[in-house]
Amino acid sequence: MPQRKAPTGYDQARLSTTIILVRDSDQGLQVWAQERVSTMRNYPGMTVFPGGGVDHRDFPAGTWDTSDLWTGQPVEELAARLGLSPEQTHAVVFAGVRELFEETGTLLAVHGDGTPITDVTPYHQDRVDLISHRISLTDMLTRRDLRVCSDLARPWARWVGGWKDLHWFDTVSFVAVAPRGQSPDGDTSEADDAGWFPPQLLLDGWRHGLVRLAIPTWAQLSFLAQFPTAAEALAGADAADLTPVVGDPVDDPRYAEYFTTAWVDRIRPNF
Repeated sequence: MPQRKAPTGYDQARLSTTIILVRDSDQGLQVWAQERVSTMRNYPGMTVFPGGGVDHRDFPAGTWDTSDLWTGQPVEELAARLGLSPEQTHAVVFAGVRELFEETGTLLAVHGDGTPITDVTPYHQDRVDLISHRISLTDMLTRRDLRVCSDLARPWARWVGGWKDLHWFDTVSFVAVAPRGQSPDGDTSEADDAGWFPPQLLLDGWRHGLVRLAIPTWAQLSFLAQFPTAAEALAGADAADLTPVVGDPVDDPRYAEYFTTAWVDRIRPNF
């Protein structure tokens, strides 16, 4: 039986997902960010949100409308919001859930009866098996009687672009509040460092040459910095413009600071 292909996005770009995980703290809103290792092919040394490309196993083997592994906002409604097909939407949501779990141990899913997951300890081996590609997210959900809940992540932005001359990605970003009882970790081979940061602190670090940011991450942090609480960030997501930003928007005044700043890398030599 031929291997099923993952759906593609804008102009045949590879679909990918990032999850912007947020929480409230005594210092205000914080976001989970990680610095990619220097050996990564795409965006080495950059500070990013957890995420990655869609895999052909990131959604059930049947068609999107027969899956019993999805709960929350209907996929058709979310697809209309994103400007994607239901199949593409299913793929990016499942990919985001998988990538976040692999990279941080945070699982945006619910039990089969709809109750939240407050302890991910029982799923440690599933995480290991996902990372090593021994199982798919669909396998894990089915075996563990879990459901991906689309209500746990809100669409935030959509950017289409690539790193230098490498792969071209159509990346959908979602914002999600860290589930109660779950604590993300930095236990991933893809990052040198990871943690919770106020969005403005990361932006200030970028201005001083201490944080490397690609334009989509910079833009999302700038938008996120407007909100003092997680609840307000979620409300902001509901009003976000999801029109795809294609390429480098050098003429868009919203991103003028990024493109006009004479940024100097003060961390270590450029990659």
